[in-house]
Amino acid sequence: MMNSKKSAFTLAEVLITLGVIGVVAAITMPTVIANINERVNSERQANIAQKITQAMEQMRAHGLLNTQYASTDAFVDELQKYLKIAKRCDSEHIADCWPTDKVTTADGKEFEVNKAKTGKNLSLSTESSNVGLILVDGAAIILNYNPETKTIDVGDRVKGEFKDLQMGNGKTKRFAYTTDVTSGVDFVMDVNGGKKPNSEVEGKSRDIRSFKSAQFSKGGPDCTKYANSFYVEDVGCVVKVGTGYQAETSASNSTCIAAHYCSNDYWVGAQNKCNSLNNMHLTSRDELNNLFKRSCQSNNNPDYDSATCISDIPTSDGFWSSVEYDTDEAWYEAFPNGTEHFYYKTRQYGALCVGN
Repeated sequence: MMNSKKSAFTLAEVLITLGVIGVVAAITMPTVIANINERVNSERQANIAQKITQAMEQMRAHGLLNTQYASTDAFVDELQKYLKIAKRCDSEHIADCWPTDKVTTADGKEFEVNKAKTGKNLSLSTESSNVGLILVDGAAIILNYNPETKTIDVGDRVKGEFKDLQMGNGKTKRFAYTTDVTSGVDFVMDVNGGKKPNSEVEGKSRDIRSFKSAQFSKGGPDCTKYANSFYVEDVGCVVKVGTGYQAETSASNSTCIAAHYCSNDYWVGAQNKCNSLNNMHLTSRDELNNLFKRSCQSNNNPDYDSATCISDIPTSDGFWSSVEYDTDEAWYEAFPNGTEHFYYKTRQYGALCVGN
């Protein structure tokens, strides 16, 4: 009889095969996991949206949407009768109803949740205060109600809204998302609690979602109503007036007459220009310091960072502050180098107006 030989894998071949499998798994698993997370997060987003919608549908059925509420707090007083809420936080303690102190915004920046106090801080047009809620299922939301929203009565017809949400692998799924009853509210939601990435950045693991258009990333007042304006966190809207203002004259300033410089008091003129803009004022010394530190001017600026500096902030010229030094002089700051000094009010320095 002929000898028969049995073939088998050698140890080296087995190890090589396992190694290849491991490399393939290492390459593909993150994508697989990210796709799963995207699907789960989208399903949770739709679930939260539907819960809010159902609660407000019940409010409408009881005639509670046929009136405008004075604030988000007043609205939530009624909403919580139809929505299972584990915890509620007012605007001054908003972070107590959010799983993390900070989030990453859609533009990749860090945002402190305790600053999300009004609709403006969620990219919304209303300045009404926000309310934080933790639902019994653990979902965290920061909600805003617009007091100027259109009312809906019991007998009014409402139409539904569908939304296509990402499900991973480039696929989407259409959800019955909300109806007209939620026209007056918007909110941000954290769909996975304190788990990372705690981010609004578009991507498969994005866990901070918007109900409609609310986002942390564009927080702050709407500065577009002013020409030559921009927004700076912790300062507000900044309007670049430059020297485009008129000096105070003796005809309207009797105090200035006695000091003999009333015909060209540019410092008072700069203040008047800023005060003429709604809710604006001439920058204080602290506000000027803050702006210089955030400018893209490296000269004598220890806080200069090319990655985070604000290019809209001027890097040349001097600017009046709102602070007097004495009857004849006031403080100003030179933005080429951040030097502070005082000078006669007869000098036509530039002006920056700030406010909300």
